[in-house]
Amino acid sequence: MPQSVANFTNAMKENYGPGLRNAVNNSNPVWGEVSTNTEDIIGTEAVWSVHSGRSSSTSARGELAALAAADRQRHIKLRRGLAYIYHTLKVSGPAKHLTRGKEGAFASAIATETMGAEKDLKNDMARQTMGQGISISGTVRTGIMATLSADPGTGTTLTIANEDDSIMRHFFVGMRIDVLAAASGAVVQANLEVTAVNTGPKTLTIGTAADAAIASGDYVCRTGNYDEEIDGLRFLLGTQAYAGVDPAVTPAWQAVQVGSVSTGISEVLIDQAIEGVQVDGDGSTPELFVCEHTQRRKLASLLQAQKRFEGREMTLTSGWKGLSLSQGVLVADRYCPTTYMFGLTKPEMQRFVGLDFQWDEDDDGGVFFKALDGSDAVEARFKGYTNLAPVTRNSHVLVRVAEPTF
Repeated sequence: MPQSVANFTNAMKENYGPGLRNAVNNSNPVWGEVSTNTEDIIGTEAVWSVHSGRSSSTSARGELAALAAADRQRHIKLRRGLAYIYHTLKVSGPAKHLTRGKEGAFASAIATETMGAEKDLKNDMARQTMGQGISISGTVRTGIMATLSADPGTGTTLTIANEDDSIMRHFFVGMRIDVLAAASGAVVQANLEVTAVNTGPKTLTIGTAADAAIASGDYVCRTGNYDEEIDGLRFLLGTQAYAGVDPAVTPAWQAVQVGSVSTGISEVLIDQAIEGVQVDGDGSTPELFVCEHTQRRKLASLLQAQKRFEGREMTLTSGWKGLSLSQGVLVADRYCPTTYMFGLTKPEMQRFVGLDFQWDEDDDGGVFFKALDGSDAVEARFKGYTNLAPVTRNSHVLVRVAEPTF
């Protein structure tokens, strides 16, 4: 029997699907270490309960005195929608048919595209995990990658100099971005191609002249991703209302925060962060700290100078390696903003999964299907429905740190 697309798609499904899923699910130390919850999904939402208040009915009284009135423990039910994540592959009809006679050509094309999909998905999920929440018109939105710090006029340079150094790693040549109005979130200019990423001045070069309506303070997001990405740690451990609960009304629903952008990283700062959760949070002990690479290197150099660090590393269950601390472990992530560090109590941070990453199959179980745009091509989709959420928000700590100097 001659080789066919169906045979190749079956091989692709069997050989690449599980490996690609595992690679994405361990794409960063947060995803690799937090709990996965596939049970508490109702429809398109993750739903869970949080203890939000204690009973006031404990009392100390004299003999025969009236006891405190009966009260109750307080709980709130939280809901948060899942994010729908996709990576698409497309092979033209000519590419499919004209390479059929060359041994392995089509299979190599599949392997190349699949390996590229793995890298792209791993990078983007790691980036989204560090994402922020921006309040626009009274609603916190996800997907915003950076804020413009200058008006580009009608030029081709977007300046984001007010961002942390590591934010420049969130962009790459060939990426498509939208610019959004800061006041409304409306798209001012869409589908701009990034042609250069300039880390020194923190600028992006775009392939099309900027719209004159773009202004300093406007937002940049990946094309089409505005308010559609997973909830990132800068949002989850921030001070904004989350999952319908305002921490200003329910104090238990806010992560502990320590440090500032002028506070250098140190073991004392990390101890302060842990004690903050133990004393002012829910009493947990955060055991996983995530920072940017230069912060990890700075802390290691300080400990070495004190003759208290011998280069010991701890390997986490997911395979990531971190710096062993007196309490917990510190791991580095290239997408973590330089002036942020996150302290997580692993059981209390969960990844809700409505659909784990898998190939979108047609009715016959094939991975490739005819292109929906009417072109002579076949397509494949790798997808997952998921979101990241703190089961209890005050089990975690957001640490602000200064840019390290050496």
